[in-house]
Amino acid sequence: MVELTRPSRPIVHLGYHKTATTWFQDQVWPSATSHDYIPRAVTQRALLSPPGMHFEADEASLVLALAERNRPVLLSEENLSGYPHNGGMHGLIGPEMARRIHAVLPNAQIVIFVRNQREIVRATYAQYVAGGGTWSLRRYLSGKAGRHGALTRAYKAPAFEWEHFAFDRLIAHYDDLFGAKSVHVYPYEWLRQPQEFLIRLRHDLGVDLPAGIETRPRANRSMGRGALLALRIANLFTRQSVVNKTTLVDLPGGQGLRHAAKWLIKRLPSRPLMLPADIEAHIDAFYGQSNARLVERRGLPLAALGYPVADVQEADSGEVPAKDAA
Repeated sequence: MVELTRPSRPIVHLGYHKTATTWFQDQVWPSATSHDYIPRAVTQRALLSPPGMHFEADEASLVLALAERNRPVLLSEENLSGYPHNGGMHGLIGPEMARRIHAVLPNAQIVIFVRNQREIVRATYAQYVAGGGTWSLRRYLSGKAGRHGALTRAYKAPAFEWEHFAFDRLIAHYDDLFGAKSVHVYPYEWLRQPQEFLIRLRHDLGVDLPAGIETRPRANRSMGRGALLALRIANLFTRQSVVNKTTLVDLPGGQGLRHAAKWLIKRLPSRPLMLPADIEAHIDAFYGQSNARLVERRGLPLAALGYPVADVQEADSGEVPAKDAA
């Protein structure tokens, strides 16, 4: 175990979705000996559940039991960055959660993981289907296209929005609130070198984690193209658990049947889901400037890691920087 002597501070890990948050919540953060890991349900009740103007920082502090603790808290909840299937409620959830976190834990260290948008969009669609979705990839990504009336207004009927994964804007907002030195941004792709990355994480955050934690099992891989199609058909027979979908009939016990079907379908051979070339081209064009701004802000080797980056030069290879991981 790496022993740390400097004072520890609260840590808030806010996603994004599809960046190994489940692994951190199940295998990494609960093992910390320097911090009190707060279960997700408690974090949700403290920060996410209060409606808009009904949030009270003192009440959230009571829910988190901050006054009763001898160690700083460690929160991990990807919905603090916004739920991708509704565009983070038209991009409003992320900044509001930042305000709430700052009101309750103004000295917190913020942890944000980003991921190549080609991969995070593909994984998000797979998650949508795994959660009960029935729409095709194109329909899911189209957001307001093909809708009418109020359904064309994202502030009335939220759906997937490309803007949700323009990471630089939310990161800049956290920098403004907490100071850039307290906001730690990591590419998901660095987890390909888990031992080196966790050394860096211990160093950056002042968190004590047991040795060998990098060998603990990661979450299951995403379903392939055929499996997703089969599950979309099964999902037609229950209204749960996503909003934007088609339902033929809401069968009694349909959710249980859906879970059984998912368990079986995931075990069948299936080719990986590949994004069509025009969607990849749209992703590259849409996020290139956003990623370039993030490179300028953070110096991250995003181009070397395969991210679409507009007009930026990088010397880094994309590996976890050894000089910061010592």
